[in-house]
Amino acid sequence: MYPTVVITSAVPWEGITARPHHLARQLAGRGWPVLFVEPPVTLIGPFRNPSLRARMLPRHPIADVNIRQDTDVKVLKPVTTLPFYHVVRWINRFNQRLLARQIRQHVTGPIILLSNLPSSVDMIPWLSPIATFYDCVDDHGAFGGLVRRDVIDSLEAEMAYASRTVFATADALAERMQSLHSHVQLVPNAVELDHFRKTFNASEHPDLSDIASPRVGFIGGIGSWLDFDLIRNLATARPNMEFVFVGPVETDVTAVRALPNVHFLGRKPYDELPQFLAGFDLCLYPFANNKLTESVNPVKVYEYLAAGKEVLATPTREMRKFVDHVWIINNSDEGASAIDMILRGKRKDSPALRQPFLQEQTWESRGKQIEAALLQHLPTSFSLN
Repeated sequence: MYPTVVITSAVPWEGITARPHHLARQLAGRGWPVLFVEPPVTLIGPFRNPSLRARMLPRHPIADVNIRQDTDVKVLKPVTTLPFYHVVRWINRFNQRLLARQIRQHVTGPIILLSNLPSSVDMIPWLSPIATFYDCVDDHGAFGGLVRRDVIDSLEAEMAYASRTVFATADALAERMQSLHSHVQLVPNAVELDHFRKTFNASEHPDLSDIASPRVGFIGGIGSWLDFDLIRNLATARPNMEFVFVGPVETDVTAVRALPNVHFLGRKPYDELPQFLAGFDLCLYPFANNKLTESVNPVKVYEYLAAGKEVLATPTREMRKFVDHVWIINNSDEGASAIDMILRGKRKDSPALRQPFLQEQTWESRGKQIEAALLQHLPTSFSLN
């Protein structure tokens, strides 16, 4: 039997379906026991977001989530931890020791630690994994907020040093990790093709019924990483278009919410996303071009393309890889012109060009790549029965 893969995630299981969810499902589907560890709520979290109160002291800290017949992922909901753990190192050490104890209450056997959080390095002495892997998915120090860059950099350097292999989702991340580790693999994000191909036969979601068409859609987290000046100018330039945002709002959107043709619908279940995409005439990837976003490999662009949608995108570094498939716009004038051409039937690529590209960008292929690295460092005494 394989050891349990413990995935320490930056997002909860019931949040936006992201890379940790897909990797958990892929590894579990290949026979690995998987424990998905949600990020703990800190003591000050509910003051900023009252909905987090229910997660402070979970009534049922462990749950089995069925992902396919006879295959489950265990999900751990940790108890509340101390804030400022990215500012003061001893606080992170305290939190991670507490988290390791909770993990060990539910996993008594050998563990492989697969984390996309540099803070998890302080868990290693208490968890004693047989192997550690760092999945670098963001430039964590660039988020701002309650963060000290030197603390984050120290945690990340130690996490890389403790890892057998470091995975990176974007070129900028891989380049930074190569200064910290001799074995870095570029493992970009991907798409669940079968799920988003449902868009072609789906009826549009009922939540769109009161919003006129044509519609420009965005799906994902709505934070400071979006270019709200571009969104405002684009919506103002094309008042006949409705701009629909599906996802949790994590920043001040007052300037664009006031526009009559901009709509925020909140987070929606992953299973329902094809219905929203079915109601969009085109999709938008309006990321600002800065230190944070140059390290973002865009999950949503893969999903838009799999759904057969035309995509407007700002020219971030990772978007260069999509130049044959998306409309790159530098400003609202270019965006407005592209919208007009798309509505007249113009297409950036063809199915003959898009489909081979997408076939290489699946979570199944990414899961195989991650599993190969795990197997390379697995003691020979383990086997899958």
